[in-house]
Amino acid sequence: MTAFSCSGVPDINPRLVAELDALDVPFLQGAEATTAVERMPPGALLAALAANPEARLRLALVPLLLRRPDFATHVRAALDGAAADTTAQLVLKCYYTAARYLQQKYRLRLEKITDRVAALPDLFSAELGLPAAPDPDAGLQSLAQRHAALSGKAINWLGTYEHAAQRWLAYMERRQAWTQ
Repeated sequence: MTAFSCSGVPDINPRLVAELDALDVPFLQGAEATTAVERMPPGALLAALAANPEARLRLALVPLLLRRPDFATHVRAALDGAAADTTAQLVLKCYYTAARYLQQKYRLRLEKITDRVAALPDLFSAELGLPAAPDPDAGLQSLAQRHAALSGKAINWLGTYEHAAQRWLAYMERRQAWTQ
């Protein structure tokens, strides 16, 4: 079982779930399997996830970036694709930055489950007005406070970021143990 079940959720986007599965980011389950003839370009996938009305799909940005740090080169294209949607832009910037800090925090765990651990570059700290963080936990705390202020939503953003990483990492570690 993966992190979240989408069974019974009518507005879940099966294409995005299939895209994530194809990239070995098993974060959502329960949507009907779809066979896409052509994969979405990385920038389009990032933009579609950031703009999705379903919170679980937006949150999938975190494990996607942890699994595929090479997608960092497509973030600017994704922002261009979401130019009219300032909420989607904020989601992408904050979730990307969270993935960057989480990658630092969980580097050893990531190295055990994936061969893709290239460091996510700092793309948005200055733009988001984040202070220099002495460690990933401090960076995540600052980001969560800034995310709440910029979004106007008093959500536990820190817990949200950690939840995404922890659920995905735990699943990947279990999966790896099953195959050994």
